[in-house]
Amino acid sequence: MSLSRLVIVESPNKCKKIQSYLGQGWVVKASMGHVRDLPEKEMGVDLETFRPSYVATTKGRKVLAGLRASVKSARTVYLAMDPDREGEAIAWHLAEALNLKDAKRITFNEITRKAVQKAIQETGEIDRQQVAAQECRRILDRLVGYSVSPALSNAYGSWLTAGRVQSVAVRIVAEREIAIQQFTPESYVEVFLYFISGDIAWRAQWVPGDLQGKDQKHWTDKPFAQRVAALKEMKVVTVSENKQSRRPPPPFITSSLQQAASVSLKISPKKCMQIAQQLFEAGLITYHRTDNPNLSDEGIADATAWLSSNGYSIADSPNHWKAKAGAQEGHEAIRPTSVECVPDAAADQLDVSQQKLYRLIWLRAVASQMKDAVFNVTKINLSSVEQIDGKTMAFVAQRRLLLAQGWMALTKMDFAEEQATGKDDKNQLLPKIDESALLTADTGEAVDKKTKPPSRYTEATLIRKLENEGIGRPSTYASIIDNIMHRKYVLVTKRKLKATDLGITIFQALKDRFQFIELEYTRNIESQLNLIAMGQATYREVVSGAYAQLASELGSLSNISIGNQEKHDCPDCNQPLRLIQGKFWGCSSYPECHYSAPDDKGSPGVPRARETQSDDAQYPCTCGDGFMRSRQSRGKTFWGCSSYPECKNTLPDDKGKPSVRVDSNTQHKVSVAGDVCPECAKGSMVKRAIAKGRKNEGKPFLGCTNFPDCRYFTWTH
Repeated sequence: MSLSRLVIVESPNKCKKIQSYLGQGWVVKASMGHVRDLPEKEMGVDLETFRPSYVATTKGRKVLAGLRASVKSARTVYLAMDPDREGEAIAWHLAEALNLKDAKRITFNEITRKAVQKAIQETGEIDRQQVAAQECRRILDRLVGYSVSPALSNAYGSWLTAGRVQSVAVRIVAEREIAIQQFTPESYVEVFLYFISGDIAWRAQWVPGDLQGKDQKHWTDKPFAQRVAALKEMKVVTVSENKQSRRPPPPFITSSLQQAASVSLKISPKKCMQIAQQLFEAGLITYHRTDNPNLSDEGIADATAWLSSNGYSIADSPNHWKAKAGAQEGHEAIRPTSVECVPDAAADQLDVSQQKLYRLIWLRAVASQMKDAVFNVTKINLSSVEQIDGKTMAFVAQRRLLLAQGWMALTKMDFAEEQATGKDDKNQLLPKIDESALLTADTGEAVDKKTKPPSRYTEATLIRKLENEGIGRPSTYASIIDNIMHRKYVLVTKRKLKATDLGITIFQALKDRFQFIELEYTRNIESQLNLIAMGQATYREVVSGAYAQLASELGSLSNISIGNQEKHDCPDCNQPLRLIQGKFWGCSSYPECHYSAPDDKGSPGVPRARETQSDDAQYPCTCGDGFMRSRQSRGKTFWGCSSYPECKNTLPDDKGKPSVRVDSNTQHKVSVAGDVCPECAKGSMVKRAIAKGRKNEGKPFLGCTNFPDCRYFTWTH
């Protein structure tokens, strides 16, 4: 039997297409993403050595079991994870978990026959520096989350979470919300003169110039403005015409694609990335996690060939753009794998959302190699003949006329930009006027206006802010925004992001106490991660330095109370009550005190009637410390020990009193842990679990303490 060659990818959606490119003798399997991670319910990081402890995820255990069988029958294993830090880390975890000694690392920027076959010929090794950078990010996130969240929750009285990048995003939105709340509108005046020249009606706006102080943004003297609006005679000072060029927008990178999807398609960054992943897996676009705004030589040639054959203008030389500071530029910009696959041609294999996003990607990539759009800008400067308080008044009128469409013949806009609304004087018609000509205004107007508060962020503008500030990576923006909205720290109202009171409370609690809430600190961490990826810094020095800073700051949350919620004391023990997950109130001294009450509009409601001690005493628990009480769960009644959680004994209800359990196999009556064994009457029943590596591994059961003399057992839950 000949051994196959095994290719492991991340997503199962890639398998069929890649398998078709490789043919017989090849097997393509999927890891389903990450197979290992830090443990869920503990730090998972040694705080002295900073070595992480990884465990297989629930899904990962099943995946690894299947892959081990495939590895045994393979002569060569190729790890074909996505070409980024996350993909490199997944490849490393697979190699570790599957004990792969000679695995080949391959990457391709697009899922096409040419790209896949080329990758097979150009195998490499796992980039341990990229893995270290990703691991450092993961550990830093865990250290902040698992260290600060409990302290923050204790200070607040209810469970809150802090995150190394999450909290910075909350800060940005919260600071804008505070600015809006504190904003006081200011009245000001704008002055316009209206003219009619032949059949052209146009207007000029007053420019206060030196009349306005350097620190004064708006004109507030309305009586003076009304005098200006009453002016009639004007002299043309200058008439200028200049040509302005506008370059095509660059092809999409991850962040600009998310912005465009939000602005033009009204879909969230998370949804955008899901659709882009589907397009990539279908072989229609190149890899969608990139911060390089430039096409490859192949991409440029593909675009220009299509433009030429379809009669569109082509730039005199290939268009290139400078990447933002800190960009990795590991992969080219997002583009269609074949420009010949025009949006309409791809419609049959795509759903509506996929069609729309593919169209945006296609248009931006192809238009990027077209000529500039050229505008003629006309500007008329006027000066009043009559003076006010010994000074002439200046006015200006402008017009912007498209002369050559260039790239705008294919697409009219930069989809990632919010489009301005309202009247735009630059689009008005202007007459042909000679310099020094005298004009008479038809009417004048002093328009009352008020300053507006700063606009709330949209998902698109928040992504732009995060990117400009160097916060996080483009591939993480979608999850950051999704996370802060899921936790109700930020809400979306009419596509605007609004920090909730809870979000503002978290920001104010962390501000001036922790460095990780500062934009500069977070930006610096991103730079250090880049240095690790380039081999210019080490994982240990970055993590240890960050944790030393964090540990020194944790004490700032001890013995303080944050937030403005009303305090409520437990009626049983006088300790503070806490709102648990926004659903019910529980005593802070739990498990010593079991008092709880439903939430009633932010305050503890009336708890359900509890059984009296005399009722409890009728049904003592087999643990010897508590009594069985009637309880409700999902509409069903059962009986549980009053010493919970120390004792987890439960019994079914039998017409208002606790019943006994009957084992369906032996028909023996078995209560709970602590009962006398019904088989030998010598031992007692204790809760155990099937040993690791055996059939039914981890499954709980009740077994006799007299084992191995007595082998009686019964399954439990």
